[in-house]
Amino acid sequence: LCAKGQAALESYFDPDRLPGPARRTGTGRNSEWKRIEWDAAITLLASRLQAASSPGRILAVAAEEHGPLADAWTHFWKAAGARLLWTSGATAPRLREAFSSLTGVDADPLFDLEHATYVLSFGAPITEHWLSPVWTQRSYGRLRRGSPQERGRLVQIDARRSMTARRADEWVAVPADRQAALAYGLTAVLLREGRTARDTFGAFSGNIPDFERAIVARYAPDDVAAMTGVPVVTVLRLARDLVASPRPLVTVATDAEPALIEAVMSLNALIGALDRPGGMFAAVRPRATSEPDQAEASQQDLSSARVVALRDASMLRSLSTPAALFETVERAEFVVSFSPYLDEAAQAADLLMPMHTPLENWQAVIPPAAIRGEQIALSRPAAAARLDTRDAGAVLKMMATAAGGDLAAACSWSTSEDLVNAEVARLAHERRGTPYATPYETEWVGQLEHGGWWIQAANSPESFATAVLDSGGWLDPAFEPGQILTTLEARRGPSLSLPATSAALQDEGEAATHGDYPLRATAFTPAVIDLTGGQNQPALFELLGQPDGLPWRVWVEMGPETAQALNIEQGAWVRVASPYGAIEAVAVLADGAAPGCVAIAHVPFMPGGGRWARTPEADVRRLWPRGRSALGTVPAKITRG
Repeated sequence: LCAKGQAALESYFDPDRLPGPARRTGTGRNSEWKRIEWDAAITLLASRLQAASSPGRILAVAAEEHGPLADAWTHFWKAAGARLLWTSGATAPRLREAFSSLTGVDADPLFDLEHATYVLSFGAPITEHWLSPVWTQRSYGRLRRGSPQERGRLVQIDARRSMTARRADEWVAVPADRQAALAYGLTAVLLREGRTARDTFGAFSGNIPDFERAIVARYAPDDVAAMTGVPVVTVLRLARDLVASPRPLVTVATDAEPALIEAVMSLNALIGALDRPGGMFAAVRPRATSEPDQAEASQQDLSSARVVALRDASMLRSLSTPAALFETVERAEFVVSFSPYLDEAAQAADLLMPMHTPLENWQAVIPPAAIRGEQIALSRPAAAARLDTRDAGAVLKMMATAAGGDLAAACSWSTSEDLVNAEVARLAHERRGTPYATPYETEWVGQLEHGGWWIQAANSPESFATAVLDSGGWLDPAFEPGQILTTLEARRGPSLSLPATSAALQDEGEAATHGDYPLRATAFTPAVIDLTGGQNQPALFELLGQPDGLPWRVWVEMGPETAQALNIEQGAWVRVASPYGAIEAVAVLADGAAPGCVAIAHVPFMPGGGRWARTPEADVRRLWPRGRSALGTVPAKITRG
C-alpha cells in the first residue's frame, strides 16, 4: 500500500468524523448543526430534488472513478436530471486527448516503464504517485534493477527538487512553463540531425514533414537555451543520449500544460516508442462497465444549478478547481454532502448525509490504466461501520424510493453489495481472466489465453465469487500490442501537434508584464496529500516536506542563489505575494533549483475542519487570479515574514 492507503485506518478512527446525518439551522456565523434521523434526511433531500427537477438545476460532483459503483452514482443523477461534474485524478485519462490526437486511438496511454532503458521524465512523479502509485513504485524498481551498467537511466526535468528528481540519475531544473520549449527543442535536434525513427511508420509519414519544418525553424538550440536556462551543450546531449539507448521513453506529469503533453507525445512518436516494449501502448478499454460521463460542466450548467450534491471534497480541494464552482456552491439554494468527514464539502453543506468510509464499504473500482490487460478491484468491507453512516448504494436507492416515479424505477439495486455481486456474476459468465493471483499464475493465464486456451478460474459461480472477493479483484492479462501502428497505417501516419507560437515570444511578453514580481511561482501537491478522503490524518502531516521540509507546515522551495539575493535562510518564515494575493510559508532551500523560480506546497487549509486539518494556515490558491485554476506559473515576489 502507498502512504495514503495505509492512512485509511486513521480516517476510519478519525475522532472528528461525522457521526450521522445532520441539518444546518440558522445562517452565517449563527448557524449550527442539528442531528436528524436518516428517514428525515432522505425525505428532505428528495423534496429538494423534486423542486429542482428542471434540466440543469441539479449539479452532482464527485472524484473521478470508474466501475459499477461510479456507474450507479452516474445512473441515479442522470435519472434525476442532474449535470455531472468529475474531479479528474492524476491518471492516464488526462493524457488521453493528446494521445488520441497523435495516434487516432481512443484509449488511455500505457507507459511500459519497467522495460525502458532510458526514461526522460517531464515532471512525472515516477517515484511518488504518478498514474497508479503501487504500479509506479514496482515499475520504477524493475527499471532500476541490475548492475549499474545495465539498469535503466532516469533523467528528470522538473521545476523543483522533488523526490523523483532526488532519485534520478540527473535532474535538470526547468520552470514548468518552459518545459514544453525544452521538449520541442530536443525534438528539433533529433529532426535536424536525422536521428528520428521515421521508418516505424513505413510509407506513411502523416504530418511529419510540416511538423519538421515548423519545429526546426522555431526551436534553434540557442533560443531553447535562452528560454529554459539549459545550456546548449546539455540540450544537445539530452537529445542524443535519448535515442542512443535501445528502448527510450518520455513521460509527463498528468497535470502538465496541454502544450507540454502534446510535445511529449510527439517526441515519443519520433523516437519510435509507440507499440514496443519499453515504450507506449494503447490501454485495453474496460469491457466491465460503461464509463461515467466525464465531460466538464459548462459555465451555463454551473450558473443555473440550484441544488449541489457533493460526493466528496475533491472538487473544493484540488488545484485545478475552477473558481466558478466555488461561486456555484455559495449561490446554490441547497447543498448536500455525502462525505463522511468534517471537510470542505461539510463546511459548504446545508445537509450532511455521511456515507461509509472506504474500509466500511463494498468496493468495485476499475483502476487507472497502468498495466497491460483488463482488471477491476472487488472486495467486501474490511471493517464494520463505526458510526451512523450508510452504504453508498443504499443511500442512492433510498433517495430514489423517496422521490418515486421514474427515478425509483431507474435504480435496480438496493445496496452496494448488490452492485458488486452483479459484477462478480458477470465476470464469472465471461469465462476468462483470473482472480488476483501471483505474477507466475497471472503470466500462465496470459500465455494460455494468447495460445487460444480459456480455462475456468473456479468450478462454480459461488467459488469464483469467493476467490475474487478474497483476493481483492479480477484480472485478464490478455493483451495484444499493435493497435497504435495499425491505426496509424489506416490514417496514413501520425498527427503531431504544432505549438501555437515560439517559446521565445511567450517569454518576452511575460517578462514585460510583471516587472514588480520577478519570480516565477508554481504550486505542487505533495504525494501524501489526500485530495479525495479525509484530511484529518496526522501520520500524513508528519510526512509532509520530508526529508528537508517541516511537517505540518506550508513551505516554499527556492534555490540558494535566489535565497541569498532575497536575504532568506533555511527555515525562515516568508511572505509570498503575487498580483492576486499573498500567503505566509516556511522557506526551504533546494540545491540545483532554477534561479528566479520558487515552488509552493499545496496543503489544504480547513479552519473549521478536524483538529489536525486546522494546522496548516495558508492556501496557495490565493496567489492565482480568481476564476483561474492554480496550475502553471504565476509571477511572485518573496519578502521576510
